[in-house]
Amino acid sequence: MEVDDFQSSTEAFLSWQSAIGVWMSPKMALKDLRSESRGRGVVAIADFEQDEVVFSIPRSAVLNIATALPDIGTESSQSAIRAMPSWLALTALMLSESLRKDSKWAPYFAVLPRELDSLVFWSEPEIKELQASAVVTKIGKGTAEEMFTQHIAPLGLDNYSIEMCHRVASVIMAYAFDIPEEKTTGTMDDNEGSEGGDDLVSDDEEEEKTVLSMVPLADMLNADADRNNARLCCDNEELEMRTIKPIAAGEEIFNDYGPLPRSDLLRRYGYITDQYAVYDVVEISTESMLSAFRTGGRVSPNLQLNSEDLEKRVELTQREDVYDQSYDIRHAGPEGPSIPDELLAFLYILLLDEENLAAISSSQSYLPSRSKMATETLGQVLVTLLRLREEEYATTLEEDEALLKSENLPNRTRMAIEVRLGEKKVIREAIQEASSFSGSNKRMRGGQNPEGQIPGEKGKRRSEESSHPKKKRRFG
Repeated sequence: MEVDDFQSSTEAFLSWQSAIGVWMSPKMALKDLRSESRGRGVVAIADFEQDEVVFSIPRSAVLNIATALPDIGTESSQSAIRAMPSWLALTALMLSESLRKDSKWAPYFAVLPRELDSLVFWSEPEIKELQASAVVTKIGKGTAEEMFTQHIAPLGLDNYSIEMCHRVASVIMAYAFDIPEEKTTGTMDDNEGSEGGDDLVSDDEEEEKTVLSMVPLADMLNADADRNNARLCCDNEELEMRTIKPIAAGEEIFNDYGPLPRSDLLRRYGYITDQYAVYDVVEISTESMLSAFRTGGRVSPNLQLNSEDLEKRVELTQREDVYDQSYDIRHAGPEGPSIPDELLAFLYILLLDEENLAAISSSQSYLPSRSKMATETLGQVLVTLLRLREEEYATTLEEDEALLKSENLPNRTRMAIEVRLGEKKVIREAIQEASSFSGSNKRMRGGQNPEGQIPGEKGKRRSEESSHPKKKRRFG
């Protein structure tokens, strides 16, 4: 897009916003920030106080199934779109709407990006640069294409192609919001989306009904974890972008994606930033840990478990709600330590000697506090498992640091190295944490328990504890 086209489309978009009832504070402006590699952005041109409205958007100006579907296609195609998963329905809706010459949303479509750098567009060699990062398994390109073929192709749209579907779905992934269907108290501070579908569904614990929506103007805000100073509020009839702190004239107005690791930032939005490095995580799979226990004594020859031993311990971890397919290791912070309680409890149960395993299995004992589970033996096992996880990457942390000093790295290669390096730093931090464990090993296999006492508190187990649906236990 030429400079004049960029400016004219911006002006047309702002005029259209006013025409459809969007109110914009005279203290804000939509600026061209391409010189900073950030497209457009919303900037304060006068001081804002805290909790001041930057702009407000009537729900009729939000693009979703409720506002746009009645204007397109036949009853049959509308019914087919309604039956689709929300992200796929919005993809079909935007494709259909873009074919209409008189589309209400044309000025909005003109300012949406034509190209994104999210992982679905990366080549296989580029994806390989992410090495052992679990994000590689979350791209979902093949699954998305199957759904495009099954659901959108039958609509017979003139602009249908797999590539076009990917482009639209990626824009949705990067820009869409989950908006409450009815008036409710709350805020939306995190854009959601995924070509696989799961990330486009609200994960609110109260299961609040939401509708996946494109919110023109709200999605023009860039995001920054450190400089976040505004939030989309949904507690009034109109959606309101409100300041959450004073903003001085000249400052950019930022939304926030929430605590996303840079791997997900790259997958969803096609870029990374150091501001989100604090949220980096590395996943360690349960199967890889079980494999280390059962094959060749990779954990320790003295702690190797046969299939029967593993099976009864895994069943107990499932009963105790500490079993998962994988566990996230993260940087320690206010939210908790690097190693999660559930992983600690999972390994604790695997390592219990037969007497103490039987005590918990027969409900004579509760799992102890985190501090009592953090034994020296468990720490040593964790160090071994974490080192095995680090070995899954093709390069070391030190090699990645050296690679980043190169001046001519392609941008995608550099981003991939940053992601995998961030994960290796998380592993190293977790190794340090596990190395500090020093509790008694008397309940562990091969440990000493001279008094023959059953650990933990005695008493009857509440029946609901072993049947609680999906709720993770907390310890200590």
